[in-house]
Amino acid sequence: MPRQLLSMGRRMNIKDLEIIKSDERGIMYNCDKVKFLFRKKATINANRSHEDLEVLYLVKGEAKLTIGDKTKTVKAPIKIEIPRNTCHKLVALTDIELIEDRKGE
Repeated sequence: MPRQLLSMGRRMNIKDLEIIKSDERGIMYNCDKVKFLFRKKATINANRSHEDLEVLYLVKGEAKLTIGDKTKTVKAPIKIEIPRNTCHKLVALTDIELIEDRKGE
């Protein structure tokens, strides 16, 4: 990375981020317009549809993804686009880390 770009950012401590939700599945952090999630193995992230386009970035781990009536196993790193009003579910096959970007939130 070019040296000048390093000076544009600042070190981040995840402990400084607002926790949106924390439960037995894991933790969801607020990262301005996106959310950063840790999910534990065998937990479910989403099992619903919504009016917004959703983009997930699986950055660590492996999950079983269902969009509509199609299911497949996905491994990080991968970008997943979920159309508006489409039922979807993500089951963590390992501990996972993902970024959630809901377009229109």
